[in-house]
Amino acid sequence: MAKFYAVKMGRQPGIYLTWSEAEKQVKGFPNAKFKSFSTKEAAEHFLSGVPEQSGLASDNGLVAYVDGSFNRQKGQYGSGIVLLRENKVVETLLITGNDSTYIDSFQIAGEVFGCIEAIKWAHTHEESQLTIYYDYQGIESWALGEWQANKPISKTYVEQFRALRATIDVRFKKVKAHTGDTYNEMADQLAKAAANQ
Repeated sequence: MAKFYAVKMGRQPGIYLTWSEAEKQVKGFPNAKFKSFSTKEAAEHFLSGVPEQSGLASDNGLVAYVDGSFNRQKGQYGSGIVLLRENKVVETLLITGNDSTYIDSFQIAGEVFGCIEAIKWAHTHEESQLTIYYDYQGIESWALGEWQANKPISKTYVEQFRALRATIDVRFKKVKAHTGDTYNEMADQLAKAAANQ
């Protein structure tokens, strides 16, 4: 399936047909802004600066809410993932991890691996688009190259995200933690259960 990479802020703004071409324009560029799209029209729309419609109208594909938790006594992190289509839950996942490389990143490790697992799930189920709802800014900012990946967790995340994004259009939306968002709360509970296993 053809992909169009729109670079709004980078060395040379424009539309690129491969991630490697687009990456040259944004890697290391401060506050780079870019997105991948399945149609050229959508990429042009993004570059035009016309605001996208708010609400769930743009979430016609698969949606994932991800969250992370950490259990200090057990020294393990947990990931909670809620996958939805048309506001109906299609799958929930909880993953426990205790890799010593990532332990000092606490619940952030859970958030990151939750995000990666959501993308892998979408890839396995041959989804063309995934919108990820998250409450920790690094989930989007590391993936889009806005934040420097310095720690093992962020380096692993960026590496895995770049490998996976070639096959799927991933979009990000931030939600505030603990504000009563049903699916964010559900992901939070799953993450806690995973960390406590």
